[in-house]
Amino acid sequence: MKRRTYLKTLGAVGVGAALAGCNMPDEETPTETPTTEEAPTPEPDLTVFHAVEDLGMDPTGQEPVDDILDGAYGDDTAVEFPPGDYLITREHDWDRGVSNFQLVGLGDSHKDVQFVFPPADPGERFRMLRITSGDHHVLKNFSIQQTDDDTTSADIWLANDDGALIEDVEWLGRTPTDSHARDQLLLFDCTSVEGVNVIRRVYMREGAALPGYPNGVAGIRITERSVGEIRMIDCHIEQRGSSSFRATHTRGVLRVEGGLFKNNDNTNMRISAGDHPTKTSWIKGATVIVDADNLNEHAREGDRLDSPEGLRIDSTGHGYTGVLIEDCDFIFRSSPSSPGIITAPTYGSHGGFTMRNCRIVNDTGVQTIYAGPVDTDIAREPWGMVLDNVTISGACESQPYGSAVVVDENRNGSRIVDSCIYLPNGRVGGVLVNRASNCAVESTSINVSGPPTRTRGVELLLDNVTYTATCAFRDE
Repeated sequence: MKRRTYLKTLGAVGVGAALAGCNMPDEETPTETPTTEEAPTPEPDLTVFHAVEDLGMDPTGQEPVDDILDGAYGDDTAVEFPPGDYLITREHDWDRGVSNFQLVGLGDSHKDVQFVFPPADPGERFRMLRITSGDHHVLKNFSIQQTDDDTTSADIWLANDDGALIEDVEWLGRTPTDSHARDQLLLFDCTSVEGVNVIRRVYMREGAALPGYPNGVAGIRITERSVGEIRMIDCHIEQRGSSSFRATHTRGVLRVEGGLFKNNDNTNMRISAGDHPTKTSWIKGATVIVDADNLNEHAREGDRLDSPEGLRIDSTGHGYTGVLIEDCDFIFRSSPSSPGIITAPTYGSHGGFTMRNCRIVNDTGVQTIYAGPVDTDIAREPWGMVLDNVTISGACESQPYGSAVVVDENRNGSRIVDSCIYLPNGRVGGVLVNRASNCAVESTSINVSGPPTRTRGVELLLDNVTYTATCAFRDE
């Protein structure tokens, strides 16, 4: 049994037996506090159990580890798993207000430690962990093996007040439809306004059934009980049957940093600004790719995307406003029909949003940007869309609305600044403004095969607009 600083006796049922016969050394001499202006936050004291040597778990996947796992769950406790397979046969409903609990794999790769599940029933709609209280839970360096059958699935729900971390975790195997799985693989909430919970390097990329909306299974969901901050860092979510991630009901915020979101059906990103008292949601440095003709090696014969969007800005009727999309790439190489690469649909009742330093490549007939009419009775102001240093290019030859960028009713105050639209093929217009007042295009080039700008019922301010720049992105 390993020990950090000192060993605490656990009140959880079953752990007492694991402690029997262990030699408990004297308390270690504490290290000196560094002589700096501000001492670092000390690591919490942990009782650390080796899953096999201390707790007797079977690493071959033959004997269930459920009872032992339940017994180990408690405050200031870590369970470390050596490489192997660990069989979970039932849901672990841990709503005990526990603080500082960790499940950590010891392998060199997160695939070295895998949690496995019974096939079919109870492998259908199976929740591995349900943790709806407490703080500072860590799930790290392991995989969840769903297998390649059409029924086995496993999901996690983790809601903490603060300090939760899911890092280097992958869902392996094929995700079935929602007839055999829950609506998403990970529910992740922050239940304190001041709290911050983190998802880092979570992977979902081994394919899923693609039945079309609404029967596909999403990747990550942030729910209405989340009121603090969720950070999602360097995740790779690919070929899900529904949204890679969704945060539309949340009163808190979601902040996405980096990551690849590729060929996810319904939408690759779905976010709102949130309703936090001091923060707003953002997506920074992420890449979205849709190439429906080139699904990855985990696709089966007959798998096809139904209607993949790039980004949907949507507050599910709550009227939030102000989300930021920055330093992101959106690349559509091939796609079936879709509402758009970037959309803010009316039914989402979202107010304004800003895209800054973003690049969009559209080689398809999918609408490039559609900022739909605003429901002014619900959506908060400002309602406008701002494109700041946004590049739109590609080989597309037509657009459903005739123009690449559509600013629809009541998106008042929308602005396109320091941007470039270069779509020379077919007949593609640049910007359409429909009954949205006080809109402007400034210091921007619109080099397109159709009309550069069109308006309906309003005037559009044009200031320093040119029509000849070529701003192709990457190797188009």
